Amino acid sequence: MQRFTGQDASFLYMETPSVHMHTLKVAIVDLPVKISDNDLFELVRVSMETKLHLVPRLRLRPVEVPGGIHHPMWVNDPNFNIGRHLFRTKIAAPGGHREMDRAIAGIASTQLPRDRPLWETWMLEGLADGGVVLVTKIHHALADGVASAAMLAKVMNLAASDLDVRPPQPSWFPDSIPPRLELIKDALRDQRAQLSAIGPLVKRTVKGGVNVLKNIKKRAAPVPYPFVTPRTVFNRTLSPMRSFASTSLPLDELKAVKDAARVTLNDVVLATVAGALDRFFELRGETLSRPLIASVPMAVIDANAALRPEGNRVANLFTSLCNDVADVAERLQKIHAVTKQSKEVQNQLGIETMLDWSEAVPAVAYRWILSAYSQSRLSDYMPPPANLIVSNVRGPEHPLYVAGAKLRKIYSVGPAVEGIGLNITGWSYCGELSFALIADAAAIPDPHPITDALRPALDDLMRATGVSSAKRGECRP
Repeated sequence: MQRFTGQDASFLYMETPSVHMHTLKVAIVDLPVKISDNDLFELVRVSMETKLHLVPRLRLRPVEVPGGIHHPMWVNDPNFNIGRHLFRTKIAAPGGHREMDRAIAGIASTQLPRDRPLWETWMLEGLADGGVVLVTKIHHALADGVASAAMLAKVMNLAASDLDVRPPQPSWFPDSIPPRLELIKDALRDQRAQLSAIGPLVKRTVKGGVNVLKNIKKRAAPVPYPFVTPRTVFNRTLSPMRSFASTSLPLDELKAVKDAARVTLNDVVLATVAGALDRFFELRGETLSRPLIASVPMAVIDANAALRPEGNRVANLFTSLCNDVADVAERLQKIHAVTKQSKEVQNQLGIETMLDWSEAVPAVAYRWILSAYSQSRLSDYMPPPANLIVSNVRGPEHPLYVAGAKLRKIYSVGPAVEGIGLNITGWSYCGELSFALIADAAAIPDPHPITDALRPALDDLMRATGVSSAKRGECRP
């Protein structure tokens, strides 16, 4: 039994009937032989069950503290049954990419129940090309992007011939749900240590703020701040329904632009998304009053980052998509300058300081602030903290397999949050950067015009930087 960290707990507190705080991992697999759907479903079940001991958190369920006086506890689910986490459904005919995306949107539109570990996997049958789609919903409280990548590496095989090794017996020990009095006593004890950290943390925060102010005149580019954003169709109070779209781009082409322009891969991703959104608003006949501001989740790397298959250590960096710059090459350079400067401001404030605030704020206050913002519908009137979320996660460079089937593509995307109804995530795998987009369906019923525009946006960047083509890298076995 262990207590949620403040940041992990925040993703529970943010959840409302219309704000779903799960992430999606979508794998399209190619079957090595023709087998029945029932046999495949059983193979997936056995494959996952034999790997659960490698990711113990997948058997943990949350238990709330009475009165919400402290963060919830993780407890080994005494009623764990993998059958409560595995489901199957069919993709509508004719089983194309659009129909697959619509089926995934339906899965994304329902919340994970809190009376069991916070994940589930769906097998989608009926893909026209014979592939099968595995959609895993994982609550953000379980893992951020870095932890999700580590988790994926643990539960997948490196070759089709790899056998699933039976776990040691017993592989885990269920807990009993702690009595209310024990939960309250432990919460009060832990809260004393939590409150004692606030004084030193305030001093560090003030010191960081002073450091930022001292360096204002040294900035090479203006830094965007939260809530100084234009209002768009996807910046509003969320509905419960989600829309989903996906596509892939050659990773080597993005890297070629990066090298030619001497920027980062993340800068190229941001510029590609900016170009796609230009086309989206042009189709709608809309003109932006100011450049879009993107919230970019950045993993906080520590000594154990490579070994961290659970939890969250992520900070949000705010940067401009520079939509007010028409020249594509100039826009890419400006995005690079603004993002670099935003990272410097973040470092001056102290990334660890911001993470420590999530631990120090009392749970009751933390929960009230996050839920009150959502329920007040203030996002219909106030400028959003950012217009959209854009993530770029480095995934496996070698092929992965599950139940003997090769993973053809992997998509990943985080949640839309209150006031920010658009999340675009790029996940690299075997020479491709696969983009997945989740949106508020009431605001954007069909988000494919955005994903469809990513290819021409990258073409513009290639022409502007003098990249005619890029040799596609092979997916190394």
